[in-house]
Amino acid sequence: MNRVIKVNNDLELRFWETRWTPDLFALTEKNRHYLQPWLPWVPKVKEVNDSKKFILKCRREYKKGEAMELGIWYKGKLVGCIGLHQINKASRNTAIGYWLSSDYYGRGIVTESVKALVNYAFKELKLHRIEIVAGTTNIKSCAIAERLGFITEGVKRDIEFVDNRFIDYSVYSILENEWKG
Repeated sequence: MNRVIKVNNDLELRFWETRWTPDLFALTEKNRHYLQPWLPWVPKVKEVNDSKKFILKCRREYKKGEAMELGIWYKGKLVGCIGLHQINKASRNTAIGYWLSSDYYGRGIVTESVKALVNYAFKELKLHRIEIVAGTTNIKSCAIAERLGFITEGVKRDIEFVDNRFIDYSVYSILENEWKG
């Protein structure tokens, strides 16, 4: 599995390889403070081996057609993660999730990465519906869904306990025939 989705000259989405384990762990550590308020898995990543387990899980789920997790690489450097979660081939839908190192905010990296992955999901995987779920107060994440034309479906109240508090999720979706990417 040596696959790359080329977004542009500076940006690629790469299927995970175990050789990137130290890079992923270092990136998670560096951004722990920014990620922890939104992502329930962050406190569970305590050592390099936890990142390796994640990569191995990603590869297993991809082989089974259940998920597709990738690293976001900008100018040859790992700067974040993006993926299709819970791919449902029968109903032709999935959810997309992402996070980016705070050093790279404001450059359009996630917007372009999401656009490329949505294009891939609709064209290559023949999916019909893609959902983005983001904390209602995670303004940057919600803005990406809105900027790309995802439709607001509603709010899931107190849906997850993260960082010692319940958070609400905004739910966005887009259908294949609505996508203008």
